[in-house]
Amino acid sequence: MEDPAAAVHGVALTIPPGEVMTYGEIAFATGLHPRQVGRIVGLLSESIPWWRIIRADGAPPTCHDGTAPSLLAAEQVPFRGARVDLRALRQHHAAPPRTPQSPA
Repeated sequence: MEDPAAAVHGVALTIPPGEVMTYGEIAFATGLHPRQVGRIVGLLSESIPWWRIIRADGAPPTCHDGTAPSLLAAEQVPFRGARVDLRALRQHHAAPPRTPQSPA
C-alpha cells in the first residue's frame, strides 16, 4: 500500500477550488479509515488544500487554527450555519449549464 499521508495528499490535490470531499470519501478512495484521514489532514502543509476536506455532516476541519471556514467561504462554498451546505453544493454542480435563449 502507498504511504497513507501520500495517498491523502494526492487526493487532496485533486479537489478543485469551490469543491469539497468528506473524510469518508477520501477514506474510500485511499483504502484508509476516515479517522486516519482526519489525523493526516491535521498534518497537511498549507500548500495542500486541507480546508476542502470536511466531515460528513458538513463541519469544516478545526485544525490549522480553525481557518477552514474563511478559506472555504473565499472559494464561494455555500454554508448553512457553521457547516458546508453539501446539498446546495452538490445540486449546483449537478445542474446542467444554462444556455442563452435565442430571440423569437
